[in-house]
Amino acid sequence: MNTSIDIHELRARSEIGAPTKGRPGSAALVLGTDGAALPGAAELAELLPRVPVAEVRLAGPADFADHPERTVVRIIALLRECASVGAPVTWSLALGADQFDLIRQLDHLPAPTEVTVLGRRVATADDWRSTHTFGLLYFRKGPDFLSVIDRRSGRTDRIVLDDPVAIDVFTRALGGCGWADLTATPERSAAAADLVRGGLILRFGDQCVTLPVHMRTWPLGVVLLGGTLAAAGSREAPERL
Repeated sequence: MNTSIDIHELRARSEIGAPTKGRPGSAALVLGTDGAALPGAAELAELLPRVPVAEVRLAGPADFADHPERTVVRIIALLRECASVGAPVTWSLALGADQFDLIRQLDHLPAPTEVTVLGRRVATADDWRSTHTFGLLYFRKGPDFLSVIDRRSGRTDRIVLDDPVAIDVFTRALGGCGWADLTATPERSAAAADLVRGGLILRFGDQCVTLPVHMRTWPLGVVLLGGTLAAAGSREAPERL
């Protein structure tokens, strides 16, 4: 049976010895859904490659109707970083009556065990596109640009962000942040609005978070499929924002 550790134990283990390569570990990292107890996305992305775990588990439902907006975007950022480093996630999602459209904005992320709206189960993992399709929305870093691959519409769109302001806005929202903090100047406000319209940043009330997964390495299993995704992407002309 897997042992369970919390974020404090993960931090302590990361300080012992050299970084560890490979996965899985034997422990499950259990995170509460209290915003004050959640680690930052950047910290989790740094810790998990050093101390691989069998899974990351949210102790309670991610209740987007009840949690503070700051907590919601932090949970989304953590799910995205787990996908980025290949850590399996066990979690459940609760939505309000007017939040059902969030599923199509988030289902490139690891699938929850179930989705409930007002306590009624409405969806399972099989309803999430990431369960059946790998690499729906991700980005990779280049010199002075970001390359985003978006396959959520069924086609493969490559979006190149090469404007320094747009790159800064995209990057600052990775951990989740206040919308006012992200849009302090007219240039940043325009860039943020473009990224929201393009589905690359999610605005949740007065908070926001970057959605594409950072594809740090390409999983071997996908490479062995014969490069289907790469071939599809090469047929699409880049779009610049």
